[in-house]
Amino acid sequence: MIENKFLNWTYNEIKIHISDFCEIYKNRPIKKNKGGMLFPHMFAFYFILKKLNPELVIESGVFKGQSTWLIEQALPNSKIISIDKNLDQRVYISKKANYSNIDFRFHNFSNITESTLAFFDDHVNHIERLKESSYFKIKNIIFEDNYPSFKGDFHTIKHSLQKFTFNHKPGILSLIKSYVLFSKMIIKKILNKNYFIKEDLHDISNRIRDHYPVNSDIDNINKIVECYYEFPPIVPVFKNIDNRNEKYFITRDPLFLEINDKLLPFKEELSSYNYFSYIKIK
Repeated sequence: MIENKFLNWTYNEIKIHISDFCEIYKNRPIKKNKGGMLFPHMFAFYFILKKLNPELVIESGVFKGQSTWLIEQALPNSKIISIDKNLDQRVYISKKANYSNIDFRFHNFSNITESTLAFFDDHVNHIERLKESSYFKIKNIIFEDNYPSFKGDFHTIKHSLQKFTFNHKPGILSLIKSYVLFSKMIIKKILNKNYFIKEDLHDISNRIRDHYPVNSDIDNINKIVECYYEFPPIVPVFKNIDNRNEKYFITRDPLFLEINDKLLPFKEELSSYNYFSYIKIK
């Protein structure tokens, strides 16, 4: 894997943006964003947006809308496409973003610019999202939750790099619901000759998120990826893990060894870090 190639983002350069971000983050519309991005990932997203300055940001996974708000703050002149299958969860609704409840892979991105950035916070298989982005010729990609081996609820690029295959363990009720949904699709396919099942099958696939048990991911990733960059945590992050998994939580050194006055108001959020990653496709 080509790691950090062509990126000269020094720790000092990143730290310079902390003060500005803290002032912006104080005015965030959603103060309690449990289940969404918190300070460390919001800052990482802010910094990368400022550095890349894309003309268009496509975000897949809107939830309450905090990330949409941040895109507006960081890039007031950029266009935004915000995608989520369930847009009813939004608390902040942008007047600037174009919203869609159609999955990323089914959009028409034939006229987007080369600087376009795709931001994935949708808990969909990262390898599939890499393939789709490459197909659309989207070169700048961010994965918000890049879980290490034995962690997470879907397959990540970090899983592949560590030669781990995610095997989803949904509950019985979830499997029964998936079965009922699939049965309805089959009946609809039988009765309606104009019904196209592909998009609905994709929804089933996202409910049961097993990855293919293959060993070729790394070779294929290296073929299309120019660089892979894990954003550093803000402060040291400690997790209770067993010895088997300990090596998978080793990451880059934190930006700060202690919580300073600027960071103090956000102390409760600083441990929320999960390998926020930027990828550049060739």
